[in-house]
Amino acid sequence: MVDYIRDEEEQVERIKAWWQENGTAAVITVVLAVAALIGWRQWQGHQGEQASEASAHYQVMVEALSANPMDAAVINDKADLLMEDFSSSAYADYARLAKANLAVQDADYDKAVSFLQPVADDGATDELSYTASLRLARVFLQQQAWDKADALLGKSFPTAFNGMALELRGDVAKAQGEAEQARDLYTQALDVLQDGGEKDRVQMKLDDLKSVS
Repeated sequence: MVDYIRDEEEQVERIKAWWQENGTAAVITVVLAVAALIGWRQWQGHQGEQASEASAHYQVMVEALSANPMDAAVINDKADLLMEDFSSSAYADYARLAKANLAVQDADYDKAVSFLQPVADDGATDELSYTASLRLARVFLQQQAWDKADALLGKSFPTAFNGMALELRGDVAKAQGEAEQARDLYTQALDVLQDGGEKDRVQMKLDDLKSVS
């Protein structure tokens, strides 16, 4: 029992000594930890508000894109806002795709390229990059820039995008008079595509080539 009491007294003395040496630092550490926690929660709240605001602008832009006819003024306004105020988010890339869409509608292909190229090169997500690459290839087709389209479509695409990439490669081959190559690429696209409408479109292109030959 005496040893036990002595141990207790020694522990108390050690705690007192430690507190005298480190008490202030310990208090400061706790205060900083609490402040960091509060700051983190405030930052998360701000991020949540930012995401909600960006989503609202994006929704308006999508509705304007879906309108018949499209509301170009609203699309440009919301797209510019997303690109300026939310430049580091995926919403900025969606805005670039929207502005490229408008440029294509106006047959301003150089402008469309200027919006699509950054997303194709370094999109916020892989899906955005693949989408932008396919749309950029279509623009190069309109510009008859066969080499650029070929180079873009020559990279590896995941299954969800590969059918469309093969179709576009077929379009490039057809445009250059390579009918046999185009037929082969369209056939490969049919084997990969899942969507019925897309398969019907490619089948029509393939039938058209067969009727010509």
